Amino acid sequence: MTDAASSTSELMDSIYRTQRHIYDLTRKYYLLGRDRLIRELAPPEDGCVLEVGCGTGRNLIKAARRYPRARFYGIDISEAMLEKARAEIMRAGFAHRIELARADAASFEAHSLFGRSDFDRVFFPTACR
Repeated sequence: MTDAASSTSELMDSIYRTQRHIYDLTRKYYLLGRDRLIRELAPPEDGCVLEVGCGTGRNLIKAARRYPRARFYGIDISEAMLEKARAEIMRAGFAHRIELARADAASFEAHSLFGRSDFDRVFFPTACR
């Protein structure tokens, strides 16, 4: 990560270190389009989906339940959020279908993170309203 990305990562970790535990409960009031976005993803059979800014893993888990033949990938700049996401993904039983990596959405190399350069769908749900 660049120095700017590391600085941003530290800031996000300081914010989400405690908020991650209540994040999904509070965001349902602000990010109203997330569930519709997941319903409309419609990846092809055996498709691959990337979530940019995956946070707690909530959306990846919902998508994995809805699309049982797809594989899912998520990036987030906050290691604190990724820790929460990993735990939730393990608890949901999707560790074999969801892969996570710490990365800056503004500059990441999908191939070096996940061994692939293309995805059938890419979504950024924190922009949903």
